[in-house]
Amino acid sequence: MNCSFCFTGKQGLKRNLTTSEIVGQFLQAWRWLAKNRPGEERILNIVFMGQGEPLHNFDAVKKACEIFLSKHGTSIGVQRITISTAGYIPGLKRWSQEIPGVNLALSLHSPFEEKRNELIPINIKYPLDEVLATIDKIPLNKKQFITYEYILIKDFNDTPDDAEKLGTILAGKSAYINLIPFNSFPGSHYNRPDLDKIEKFKEVLDTFKIPTLIRSAKGDDVLAACGQLNSKN
Repeated sequence: MNCSFCFTGKQGLKRNLTTSEIVGQFLQAWRWLAKNRPGEERILNIVFMGQGEPLHNFDAVKKACEIFLSKHGTSIGVQRITISTAGYIPGLKRWSQEIPGVNLALSLHSPFEEKRNELIPINIKYPLDEVLATIDKIPLNKKQFITYEYILIKDFNDTPDDAEKLGTILAGKSAYINLIPFNSFPGSHYNRPDLDKIEKFKEVLDTFKIPTLIRSAKGDDVLAACGQLNSKN
């Protein structure tokens, strides 16, 4: 999707994964755990996130979910699977009928169209207001939330006005917000905000009574954190 804050996306699209490749990643992780951490091989959650647009590869992702959910497959509970999207509306429209019950996460990153256009170019074709309206039509199970991912970039989308607008558009929804401080990578002109500013952003969201978590970075010292993975480096 060529998101400007994502080092992974700078590689461009070569092809989509097949269903067998998707399921194979799960099996490889399971086998590694079974060999190296006996007794800890049970995998409780599956997340389609971090590289590519899952809903752009809908049929393969759908089939993989069916295998993960099946008692003849890996028998993972439906609410243990989360699929992330940048807002690919054709895939979202198929969601309700074809993969109901699976958790959805939206890469939101800015409530303002101009800023979101810069961060997520697909927003030009599928604007945020249309994406949110489509998501609102997806039926949710009891106590199920839509997760909204929000990357915090210093002096770009981390102001009280940004937080206020974000809270306004999500207020009253079954929403959960993940705040992700930006992880820098070679060639990026973005920077991570100071912790104090991150916490103040969260404080504004707290006034809207929206559950919000600040995600801690892991692996950023070796370019392995969120948005940093790139096979060319």
